[in-house]
Amino acid sequence: MRILVVENDRLLSEALGRRLTEAGHAVDVFATVADAEAAWKMAAYDLCIVDVMLDDGDGRELVRSARAAGLRTPTLMLTARDEIGDRVAGLDAGADDYLVKPFATEELLARLRALRRRREDIAATEFRIGNLLYDPQSMSLKVADRDVKLTAQEHAALDKLIRAGDRITPKRMLGEHLYPLHEDWSDNAIETLVHRLRKKLSEAGATVEVKALRGLGYILCMTQS
Repeated sequence: MRILVVENDRLLSEALGRRLTEAGHAVDVFATVADAEAAWKMAAYDLCIVDVMLDDGDGRELVRSARAAGLRTPTLMLTARDEIGDRVAGLDAGADDYLVKPFATEELLARLRALRRRREDIAATEFRIGNLLYDPQSMSLKVADRDVKLTAQEHAALDKLIRAGDRITPKRMLGEHLYPLHEDWSDNAIETLVHRLRKKLSEAGATVEVKALRGLGYILCMTQS
C-alpha cells in the first residue's frame, strides 16, 4: 500500500515510516499541512495517518479540505489530547478513526488493517487464482496448499497485481505503489522485482504467472498450458 504520514514529531514520524516500510508499504512522511496537501494532489494513497497539531495548521482542517475536494482515502487521526470533543471534531472533519498518543505501534497497525478492510473496493478477504491463495491481511501466500515465502516488497507487488484483476498495471503505477515520493526508482528495479516474483511463483508450481506486456505493463494471469 501507499501510505501518507503527516506528523511533525520527528522521532515518531521516523519510527512510523520505518515500521510501515518494513511491512512492505511505500510511505511518504511530511510535517506540514502545505506539504501534505501537495502530496495528496500528486499521489493516490491507500491510507493516511494525520496528526491534529501540525507546524502550520490543524490536521482536522487538512482532512476536511481533502474530503471537500472529493478524496475518500481512509484516514486515521493522531492526537495527544484524550477529550471527547477533540475526537468528535476529528471524526466530523472526515477522519475514519482516531488514536490517542502515546500508543502501541501494533495497535496502530491493527487499526490500519481494519480501515483497509472497510474500503469499498475490497470485496474479499482472500484472493484465489488457479492454485494460488493469497491472504492480504496476514500477508501469506500458498501455492497448492504449500507456503511460499516472499519479501515485503514482493508481497506489495503481488498485492497490487492481484487486486488489478484482468486490468494491466503500468510499470509506472507499480513503481509509485512500491516507492515513496522522495525515493528514486528505475525501470530496472521494477523489472528485477517482477523477475524475482515470477521465479518464485514458477518454482512453487503456480498455475499463475506475472506476464509482461511490452510498453503496457504487467498482468497476473493463468499460465499457458
